[in-house]
Amino acid sequence: MKKKVLAALLTMAMTAALLVGCGSGNDATPSDSSTTGDQTPSNGAEEPSNDAGTPSDDTQAGGNTEGQAPSGDVPTIAFVPKVMGQAWWDYVEKNVKEWGTENGIEVIYKGPTEVDAAAQVQIMTDLVNQGVDILCFSPNDPAACEAICKEAREKGIIVIATEASGMENVDYDVEAFDETGLGGFLMDQLAAQMGEEGQYITMVGSMTMESQNNWADAAVARQEEAYPNMELVPDKRVADDSDAEKAYQLTKEMIQKYPDLKGILGTGSFDAPGAARAIQELGLTGKVFAISVAMPLEVKDYLQDGTLGSVALWDPGLSAKAMLNLGVKMFNGEEIAAGADLGVDGYNAVDIQDKVIVGQGQIAVTMENVDDFGF
Repeated sequence: MKKKVLAALLTMAMTAALLVGCGSGNDATPSDSSTTGDQTPSNGAEEPSNDAGTPSDDTQAGGNTEGQAPSGDVPTIAFVPKVMGQAWWDYVEKNVKEWGTENGIEVIYKGPTEVDAAAQVQIMTDLVNQGVDILCFSPNDPAACEAICKEAREKGIIVIATEASGMENVDYDVEAFDETGLGGFLMDQLAAQMGEEGQYITMVGSMTMESQNNWADAAVARQEEAYPNMELVPDKRVADDSDAEKAYQLTKEMIQKYPDLKGILGTGSFDAPGAARAIQELGLTGKVFAISVAMPLEVKDYLQDGTLGSVALWDPGLSAKAMLNLGVKMFNGEEIAAGADLGVDGYNAVDIQDKVIVGQGQIAVTMENVDDFGF
């Protein structure tokens, strides 16, 4: 993304995360279902920055009462997550439904059921062809989404992304924090645990996940600037396909390959959970350290037994609501400028850098606050 912002507010996944955000999917066939704002999500499992699968749930949220209600016509809004059936994105769905109920605006919540960028693009294409007014999404592969986003904007559809700071064919990309800030934050946390010395490696969900790789790059830059006694191993970066089992296997492989490895800096929500399992199994707690964006309940036991010192997070539900409020403001013709209030904690005075809107929202999740988030 760009620069600024490092706060202590948040709750990511969104993940992740904390992006990430922020997991691995299940095989699935297309299926649609419509619900109203007070119904519970139809799936359950995990976060930031994954890739996604075959077309899945189609959820509509509506209601009345307060909020960012439009002054004129009511827009039709679609929100496309990275993947359905993961706890991170189920939490986002719950917040999208809440927003729809509060604002009396229908929101179609539809995404792929496994990690598959092409399937996500097909869902977006179908929604654009249906003629929605506002398209919000979190891309698995930003480059793959450029063409359909360009087509959407040419049709007059407002296009708002998250975790896609480099995309061209969007009106805005909304981020909970500056990517440089989160990367530096992750490195600061890991460096403190490592005693600011020793070998480390970076881990991402995939090499095409823009935000996760940007966070990792920023973490390395922070290390080079502030922690000269830390060393990035020659492998530099590994990808776990947004799969905690693969993160577990990769961690064991890297520890075997680099006997002096002391740190694993991940950026996806599966990285730290998988790495922690390997660290615990190998009896290396207190000797090898890991961090990433992660779901609090996924790492609760590891935080409480000391295998993990902390993980990073932002609240993906708040980010989604900020995106929806932004879309409605644009639909109503309101000017969007630096310092704008998107009506959500952490997004009350946003910074705007070209097409990127930056809030203030990352925090460290530790054994002291792991129960505060509810997911």
